[in-house]
Parts: sequence; structure tokens; C-alpha cells
Amino acid sequence: MFHNQTSKKFDINIKKFKMNDKIKFLSILAIGLVIILVTIIIIEIQQPINPDTNTTVNTDLKKFASAEDLINFLKTSSQSYRQGYDSGEIALSTVGAGAAKSAESAGANDYSTTNIQVAGVDEADIVKNDGKYIYTASGNSVVIVEAYPAEDMKIVSKINISGVNEIFVNKDKLVVFTNSYSYPIYKEARCLGMGCGGYSESRSMVYIYDISDRENPELEKNISADGNYVDSRMIGDYVYVVSSKYINIEQPILPMFSVNSQENVVAVQDIAYFDYPDYNYVFTSIVAIDTQSEKFENKVFLTGSTQTIFVSQDNIYLTYTKNMPYIERQSRTIEKVFMKILPEGEKGKIEEIMNKNISSYYKYNEAYQIVYGYSNSLSGTEKEDFDKLLMEELQNFSLKIAKETEKTVVHKININQGKIEYKKAGEVLGHILNQFSMDEYKGKFRIATTTGETWGGNSLNHLYVLDEDMKVVGSVEDLAEGEKIYSARFMGDRAYIVTFKKIDPLFVIDLSKDKPEVLGYLKITGYSDYLHPYDETHIIGVGKEAQGGGENFAWYQGIKVSLFDVSDVENPKEVGKIIIGDRGTTSEALSDHKAFMFDKSRNLLVLPISEYQINESKYNGEVPDNAYGEFVWQGAYVLNIDLSGISVKGKIAHDNDTEQQHQNYYGNYNTQIRRSLYMDDVLYTMSNSMIKANNLESLDELNFVDLLYVGYNYYGYGVEFAQTGVVSAIVK
Repeated sequence: MFHNQTSKKFDINIKKFKMNDKIKFLSILAIGLVIILVTIIIIEIQQPINPDTNTTVNTDLKKFASAEDLINFLKTSSQSYRQGYDSGEIALSTVGAGAAKSAESAGANDYSTTNIQVAGVDEADIVKNDGKYIYTASGNSVVIVEAYPAEDMKIVSKINISGVNEIFVNKDKLVVFTNSYSYPIYKEARCLGMGCGGYSESRSMVYIYDISDRENPELEKNISADGNYVDSRMIGDYVYVVSSKYINIEQPILPMFSVNSQENVVAVQDIAYFDYPDYNYVFTSIVAIDTQSEKFENKVFLTGSTQTIFVSQDNIYLTYTKNMPYIERQSRTIEKVFMKILPEGEKGKIEEIMNKNISSYYKYNEAYQIVYGYSNSLSGTEKEDFDKLLMEELQNFSLKIAKETEKTVVHKININQGKIEYKKAGEVLGHILNQFSMDEYKGKFRIATTTGETWGGNSLNHLYVLDEDMKVVGSVEDLAEGEKIYSARFMGDRAYIVTFKKIDPLFVIDLSKDKPEVLGYLKITGYSDYLHPYDETHIIGVGKEAQGGGENFAWYQGIKVSLFDVSDVENPKEVGKIIIGDRGTTSEALSDHKAFMFDKSRNLLVLPISEYQINESKYNGEVPDNAYGEFVWQGAYVLNIDLSGISVKGKIAHDNDTEQQHQNYYGNYNTQIRRSLYMDDVLYTMSNSMIKANNLESLDELNFVDLLYVGYNYYGYGVEFAQTGVVSAIVK
């Protein structure tokens, strides 16, 4: 793999266009049009079809009067489309108060918790701990391990439950999220369309267990909602769950909730919507659950396809991307390029084509033939000047249309002690990378986006500030042309954004004023996939090193951990760096921040690693930049990190058979370490198969427990557990 090689193949650089080159117009125009058409087609294939980018989001919340009203809205809107946190806190490390301890016995005095984005807003994960017990999702089960003290570590119970995604622990409550899939018969009360039959259904399931007796967890309540689990957060005692149910506009099915298997269909009059066209409609459900009383509230909104969410202590921000319809891109190419440079006679021909009763595809092709024919009617410098002008206009249009091709819609929904209240919606140019592309601070919402594509050479990067009414009040646009955002982090009045194509610029942006301003940037090789605060003036970056390549791309290499000094905002510096492995080396922390475990007071950083190394003997001493390494090891790297630099303290593995590791070309998924945490002076690492305890200072092994994991085989899981069965008092 490499970054942006396709941009080298297809990019046409107008600045280097030489009129003395013997290039036929047919090749030039054809390539120029292919770039635009390929860009359009790939974007259409890769991304869901969404509303017209010129449609302003109507933030007025409406309700449907009847089922017929819903059906008519879906069909009309679809056809219309076709035609045309304010706490000021920053989570500096993974250390926190954690879940409240059980009254039964004391645990560790100091322990780490899940790495979260916003202080006070917990995020569900596959592992949780309360300073005494570790709760881990392992295969089709949740295992409760008495982990403190490490010398006596043992499994105390195991809850068998299919398809575990993530979990929360709140005092003596365990919350488990799963997805289930089935093929039921339509129920007439929910089937609003014609010709109802069998269908595939997914449901987002929430199970709440009483774990006051850790050896005997008791299922107290199960809540389910139609659709796929999107994400969740826990604030205090309240868990907020977002799910998304796809809608067939021809046969819409009303969403259903159930509590302890008692099913309730949402009344169509209770579904809120916004009066603007879309094509990829979904029912987005938000469920607020009081984990202590188990009371809950739910709200359903008709929206575009719900994607990444950001949650502050006060608000949920739902996002989705909408794209410009293909037909509009075609017509605007003709209007903004062809009709701009052709003489009147040729314009008339194109106008006739536009009035024909034929498909847009054929209209575009015929318009192309007019331009091609006109160029061939010219000769000498006249033809050269026209051809050059055409290519310049196509390139300029490609850059401009890339900024308008897609927008991100953001819905702001207030949450307070389990209450859910819709507020406003806003939109900005471009698409977001992940939840760290967004932030809320002092009543303002900030969001970083990318427009265009790096392989098309037309990408740009932007940052927008929206007020409490979701109106854009400040922006920095057009950063790092030809690159895209790889990571972002907001810290109070500052934003840090990493873009990449050939090198890695780290931008420092001031957000203290009405108009955001780039204060400085640092260019280094490679890129950071994740940025994490070290302190107020230093940031840790985890990503990949990069080298070689060509003018427009570079070959990524091993894992790079960097420490950036941003105290001098105009001149940020990389003051520490370490490279782990060669090309092919990876870490779950690159794509999931919850796999990143950092504690500043202990100078501790732990990362799960699958390490690949290059066998130089295969290359006769000349290793190419794109050489891919061979798998050599998997486990966790334990790093020392402070202002003097970064170094390897040691490594921990759950599969100590090095020879067996080498024989497996890709490692063993079942024994790959995925998470780490500490309690007092013990470091715990978790894989699907095992929890291992090591002395935090010496890294000597203290103990381990086998999680009785039923792993994958060629045919899938070896055992299908009962949905909510409990196996108690399993002792190592």
C-alpha cells in the first residue's frame, strides 16, 4: 500500500503544460474529462447518495400527521433529490476516577480508565475496570476477573451473550451492547408500504446486569431498538445510545423498541423530521437509560445516514455527509467550462443538445464532441491557445467543484439527566475523519473537514466554528492543497491538525478570536493518525513514518511515535521520536484511541503492536522504499516518554512461542494484545484469550488468566452460546 499513487498517474499539472510538446488535443481533452468523470463515478460508488449540496438544511423540527404523510414525504423528497463540551476540561491522560467501587472490598488506590475524548463523558469499550475487577468482552461473552491483587487474579464469572460490541460499568451495573440479526415476517402494523414480505432486520441490543455480586451477575433489563448500533456515551448514571435503521422508501417500516421482550412500535406521529430532500433516509434513534433506576427515554428522528457522532457533557452532535447529484456535476461542467470558452456558434449547438429528450450521460458525451470538433477545426497557435485555456479551465473547475461536492450536516441534540431535546442543525463544506474532527468549547462547535480527493489532486482542508445556533461564525479554509486530514485534536483555544500526502504538516490554529488563524506549522516525514495531549504545550502523535515515493506520494513505513513541542506556536518542533518496525507494522491505536494507554505521571505509554521487519537478504543490500516487511512479533510495546525523549522500556506478549509467531504470516488474532491498563504498580494487558499481569517497573510477569475464549476457526465460532446465560464462579 502507498498513499496517493493514483494522483501521480492521473494528475494533470497545468503549470508544467508546455505548448511545444507534441500532444494531440484528443489525448489532452480525453484525459481531462476522464479525470472529472472518474472522480465523479468513484465518489458516487464510494459514498452514500445524499441530498443536493445546494439544499440548505431546514432546522425546523416537524412531525408526521399520519403514515400516509410519511410515505408521501419520503417519495416526494427522494424524487426531489434525484432531480436535481463546554466544561473547559481536557482529558490529558487515561487516568480518571473510574467507576465507583463496590462496597464489598477495597481495590487499587490508583488505576487507569478508558482513554476518552471529553472529560466526564465516558465511552463504551471492550474492556473496563474499577480498580479491583476487570470486565472484558471476549468472543461471545463478557468475563469478570478479580484482578487486584494480581497474585490472586481469577475469573469470578462469565456472561455468555452473542455478538458483544462494547460495555460500560457504572457502580454495580454492567451495560452490554450487541447487535442481532434476524429474518422475521413483516408485521402489518409496521408495514406502511405495499407487497410486504420477509426482510432482514438488525437490532441494537442493550443488556443491563446487576453485578453487586460479581460471582452471580443477574440480568435486570434488556432494551432493544431497530437498526444498527452507531455509538454510545455515559455521563454520570445516564447512558445514551445511538442507532440507525435504514428505510426502504417504497416499503417503510416503523421502528420498534422493546423492553424485556415487550415490543412497542413507535407511532408515526412521534417521529421528528426536517423538511429537506434526501435519498439515503434512516430512522435515527437516541435512547437515554438511567443505569440505576433503569428508566429510559427514546426519541426518533428521520435523517440522512447517521455516521460519526461527537458528545459533550451537554449535547450530542449527529453527523452525516451529503453529496452533489451526478447530474448537477455534469451540467455545471458544461455551463462553467464549455459554455465559457466556446464561441457563440458552438454554444448554440450545445444549447440544442441540452434541450434534447435524452439522458444526461448522452448529453454530456455530445457536448464533449462539440468541444473536440471545434478544437480540431483550429490550427497553429489558435488551436494551442484554445487547448491550453480548456485545460486551465478544467483544472480550475475541478478544484472548485471539489469544495462543493460534499457537505457535512450536523444535528445538535441537547441531553440532560436523561432528557433529550433537539436544538438546531448546521452544515459545513467537506467530510470529517472521525470524532476528533469535532469539539465543543464555550458554547461553540468546532469541526475540521476535507474536501476533494488527494488522488485527484483537488483536496483542501478546512476548520469551521459554529455558534450555539449552528451558524458558521468563523473559518480557516484551503489548508494543504492536495493533502487530506489524518488527525485532529482540539485543546481549549487551540486546534492541531495533521495533513499528509508526501510530508506531514502539523498545523497550530488559534481559536481564541472570532476569526480562526493558523499560527504556525511543522513539516516532517510521515504522518500522525492520532494526536493526544501530553501537557498544555506538548502533544503525542502516533502514526506511520514515510519515505521515498514520487513527487505526489510517499511510501509509509513502520509505526512512528512523536512528541511535539508547541510552546512556540509559530515554530512547533518534534522533540522526540521513535520508529517501531518496518513497512507493514501496525497498531490498533492508529484507528481506535481506546487502544492507546498513557499516563504522564508515570512517563508511561503502552501500544498494541503487530511488528513486521524487512528481510534485507532478499534485496541484495538495496532495499526499495516500498519493500514490505515480514511478520515477526505481536504484543504490546511499553514506552518511556517524557520531555527528554521516547524510549522502549520493554515488550509484553501473550504468545511467547516466538517460533510459532514467525510461522504465522499475520500473527494470531486470538492472542494479539488489544488493551492495557494499570492498577497501582501492576500493568495488565488484555487479548481475546488472556489477561496478563506484569510488574509496572520491571515488567516481570506476575500472573495471568485464561479467558476460556472460543476463537475463530475456518467456519466461524466453534460454540454458539445462549443469548444471556451466565456461568458463575469459574476459578483459575
